[in-house]
Amino acid sequence: MNLINNNHFDSGARQLRLKSLLIAGFLTAPMLCLANGDTAVRQATQELVRNGNLDKALDLLNKSEVEHPNFRLATFMRAELLTALTGGAIANKSMSEVRDVEAPQNLLSELQLRNSVIPNLTDLRPAQVLKMPKNADVILIDASISRAYLLRNKDGDPVWEKDYFVTIGKLGVGKKKEGDLKSPLGVYSVTMQIPKQQLRSIFGAGALELSFPNALDKKLDISGSGIWLHGVPKNTYSRAPKASDGCLAFANDDVREIIELAKKRQIHVSVVPSVQWLKKSDWNARSAQVSNEIAAFRAESLKIKTSIPPEAIYAPESTSTLVIDQPIGQAEGSPVYREYWDKNGNSWTLKFKSRT
Repeated sequence: MNLINNNHFDSGARQLRLKSLLIAGFLTAPMLCLANGDTAVRQATQELVRNGNLDKALDLLNKSEVEHPNFRLATFMRAELLTALTGGAIANKSMSEVRDVEAPQNLLSELQLRNSVIPNLTDLRPAQVLKMPKNADVILIDASISRAYLLRNKDGDPVWEKDYFVTIGKLGVGKKKEGDLKSPLGVYSVTMQIPKQQLRSIFGAGALELSFPNALDKKLDISGSGIWLHGVPKNTYSRAPKASDGCLAFANDDVREIIELAKKRQIHVSVVPSVQWLKKSDWNARSAQVSNEIAAFRAESLKIKTSIPPEAIYAPESTSTLVIDQPIGQAEGSPVYREYWDKNGNSWTLKFKSRT
């Protein structure tokens, strides 16, 4: 059924049922290596917005309901389309069931974020990671679009492998104290998997503890504890974009995958306000520039004649701050300090460092 030509939609009132979905899903992206639930939502949105094909969109959402029966966003979209088609009668799950659990505005916000334009990242690099750790993977979280990117090391480059939808704190990011309902900003490590017998059902398939507060958080008097990367209740596919008390919540299939990764390699988690993606040539230039500037500062101001290459360089705010994992010896297994740098004008200042 073609949405544009079908006479079921001659009534302007009925077309209003679709207006919010079309606006929220207007920006669609190509199908890449997406989080599981994203595929059906993006393809259904594409059929609506680009092709005007209601039947195809409904077919995709029907299949999603079979595969992910607790995915409330897909149920919401399906119910809205059926309501528009029938003028009110909704088959199977009713909108009242969805609304009892989650406000429609939260679901529309989730739809908009899941359909945020994500370019083909294969040949791009994030400005927020300028050198990958040798023995760790990085999960880079863009708080502005509730997206977590899994990065792998390829000759020191942060190469995108896949991404996930992630729920952050109810009041966003920038945690300052216990109970402020915000997720922390910064670079953290996975310290341990929480034993299943210690988990309540709200944490779903599992949980990983993060090293919050880190040394810089403590120096800045940022308080709090128990920031986890965890799943969701089994009767939920995913939560709204901002719905946690500060933790980072993933779909259960996704958190199982991340837990398996953490069993094999170290996982660093960097939470930033937003991610800037660069062409590889531009990323190479920025990485080299920052590395040279820091090496020059060490030689001139710190009187360090032999500069040992850093193990990792993070740039949480792209151009004004750095987090550098810096070995203090050439030998394998030498101690590593995590350094925090600020840029004032054209010069960098080493603000603080601590042992990792």
